Amino acid sequence: MTVTIKDVAKLAGVNASTVSRAIHDSKAISDKTKEKVKKAMLALGYSRNAAAQTLASGKSGAIGVVFPPIENKSEQPFFMKILTAINEAARQNNITVSIASGHSTDELLSQVKVMYQEKRVDGFIVLYAGEEDDIRRYLITDQIPFVIVGSTIERANEITAVDNNNQLMGSEAANYLASLGHKQLAFISNTDSGEVFHERYQGFVLKTQSLGLKGRLVRSKNKLDIGHATGLVVLDDILAIEVIQGLSEQGISVPDDVSVISFNNSVFASLIHPYLTTFDINIRQLGHRSVQKLVHLLAYPDDFKEKVTVPFELKVRESTKAV
Repeated sequence: MTVTIKDVAKLAGVNASTVSRAIHDSKAISDKTKEKVKKAMLALGYSRNAAAQTLASGKSGAIGVVFPPIENKSEQPFFMKILTAINEAARQNNITVSIASGHSTDELLSQVKVMYQEKRVDGFIVLYAGEEDDIRRYLITDQIPFVIVGSTIERANEITAVDNNNQLMGSEAANYLASLGHKQLAFISNTDSGEVFHERYQGFVLKTQSLGLKGRLVRSKNKLDIGHATGLVVLDDILAIEVIQGLSEQGISVPDDVSVISFNNSVFASLIHPYLTTFDINIRQLGHRSVQKLVHLLAYPDDFKEKVTVPFELKVRESTKAV
């Protein structure tokens, strides 16, 4: 008979969420409690791989990956890269992956319902966050295990999410440009919605204010007007390439006249000159951790929900320069 996290909790005299936190070496758990849990695990022969073993023997042995309801998914390298990472982690756990993709929320919801009700998958990884939609409401209401890649707005304590600290990234972007001597900065975006935009922009604003620098938001248009800004923080790599091309058409050179810093470290960041200074958001780890957390939830659906933060790294290349 498989030893469960609840068995460990009973022997250790704690609740299941405490055992899970101890397993993940949470700072919220004392060393004394961690040692107590460790002894109970050893006594019962509990393995941290028990979740994966449970999933492998489940009804379908498959998970669903839900893409956002947008039309240009194929133009965004992030989605293909994270899907590759999810597939890689799934194979390691003997899990297969099914995809739900559509141009509207209604279309996606229909697919998700069929996949789950016909037992084609045991749970889902949702590749977008932001405001709650019909898909997330369905998953929560029907108590279907799922993990979100990104930051949630509503009911965050009911959802397991895997994400970067986008606000900190936005702050670090502004701080790096300031360290190069740039006094007037601009944040360039082609959207004013979504948690990624809001968090990165908020980090940018807070940092420019704390440094006493001038910073403003610029909407990406056919004719890009950056004013007197010499340092640009751009929402993602694809947009950054468009911005650099647009500036070139205006006779503005990157990085000689303007420095550009971006996010995602996509394949395009080092294909076109100037190579982009950009944040590597560690997409592979985002994918792997989302699978790990879903496997855990499938084995222990009553366990506590949490946000997992994946580290990022600034890749300094040719698009930024000291003034």
